[in-house]
Amino acid sequence: MEDYNWFGTDQGYASYRDDVWPLMEQKHGLTRPEAAAIGVVYDDGVEYPVTRLENVWDQARGFIFVEKADEAKDISPLSEYGWTIVAGKGYPLRLVRRLLKEDTRPVLVLHDWDRDGRGVYRALGFETRRTWHLDIALGDRVTDLGLTEEHVKVLKLPTRPSPPKYKGVPRVELSGLAVLSTRMNLENPVLAYTVAIMVAKGLTISPTEEDKLEMMKRHMRWLLTEGLSDIVEKAVQEVIEKIKDQEKFQGTAVKGELETLKVIAPELPPLLIKTGLKQAEKTVFVSEDEIHAEALKKFECKGLVDLLARKIK
Repeated sequence: MEDYNWFGTDQGYASYRDDVWPLMEQKHGLTRPEAAAIGVVYDDGVEYPVTRLENVWDQARGFIFVEKADEAKDISPLSEYGWTIVAGKGYPLRLVRRLLKEDTRPVLVLHDWDRDGRGVYRALGFETRRTWHLDIALGDRVTDLGLTEEHVKVLKLPTRPSPPKYKGVPRVELSGLAVLSTRMNLENPVLAYTVAIMVAKGLTISPTEEDKLEMMKRHMRWLLTEGLSDIVEKAVQEVIEKIKDQEKFQGTAVKGELETLKVIAPELPPLLIKTGLKQAEKTVFVSEDEIHAEALKKFECKGLVDLLARKIK
């Protein structure tokens, strides 16, 4: 009973999760139950559950995996500039690693400077003792944004001792960047640091470009459909008002089969084409260089970029 109860403790479950199950997977081919999907995704400015990774914005340039949810929220504005933010709770779940593996875009990793933070980066990029048999390592698709020891030194961030299990070695959490708020007058130091290290590494902060005609096709379809929505809704309401007292429409039914209408009115298609052409004429295209420049204007701290760029060189 004592052994049984031990598996209900945090330490016991960690042993079961990290040692017992991987061994059974590797030796006996058993399938490990997937842990609950804990985490959040910021994609094109909107917050989603982590399972959203299966269907992110097609113009996203890549992903930024963040060790903690609070810091992910700090950098969430970057999701509107082509980088989908993925927040974990420490180490990335196998679900997250599998979904990222199925994609082909780059993955940036933002983490604390400590043993666990370095482990988060390695868990995404490299095979581990527990997952070598699953083929979910991302290899050179992964870029380390830090924090690293070099960043801690060049920014002169205050350190704290690690937990006793790591023998109290110095560490700095991402929240430690808060000291830059007063030193460099930064409103959002985690965001400023992330942008600075991305710029120092030569990364583009913008969605990817796509074919202009394909872009117009998608937007035109939405524009014309949305433009008709009010008219269609008013027409439906008027129809219902006219037929609501007829005996045919009293009571209940499983379904109602309506005759398919290919064209509601012959004059409608030419009108839609004319409207679409007018909108196309007014369309202004924006390049990724313009979006990148906009991002830098909003988020860049040149002093921070200079410090980090010198260290990278």
